Amino acid sequence: MEKLSRIIRRLEDFVSFTALSVLVLSVLWGVMTRYVTERPAVWTTELSGILFTWVVFIGAMTALRDGRHIRVTLLIDILPTSVRAWVLRIGDLIVFAFLAYVAYLSIVMMGKGASRPSPVLDIPFSYVYLATAICFVGMSITSLLRLLGISEQPESNQAEEVL
Repeated sequence: MEKLSRIIRRLEDFVSFTALSVLVLSVLWGVMTRYVTERPAVWTTELSGILFTWVVFIGAMTALRDGRHIRVTLLIDILPTSVRAWVLRIGDLIVFAFLAYVAYLSIVMMGKGASRPSPVLDIPFSYVYLATAICFVGMSITSLLRLLGISEQPESNQAEEVL
């Protein structure tokens, strides 16, 4: 299980690094062609939007795995320990149900996007929507593994890293 987790983390890192690198190069190329040459590259705007979607959703999946999403625990922290454990378990169940439902919807949306090409690059929108499907399926699996006790919850009392 640990080896699979490392492989998935490396794959996430590779996809997000590649998407972010190509996104930056695309934006730079778009700026250069717009202000330096007389023929702006119109495809850079569309490619940047697609890659930004990938970076955001893969980042969201990574943030859930690492326990980096924002949460307010004021009310949960004042509960007795036994009640707190049940409230957290119910919260985890609600989060899993939500993520599983959104994963289903994103897969449906991806299927509908297969017949619709992007205006400039002429690629199916299902490639854009694939990022949401991967993200929510991955988040659902992470949430389910935590709910079943197979994977541990990251420490929530850690101090934030100083930039």
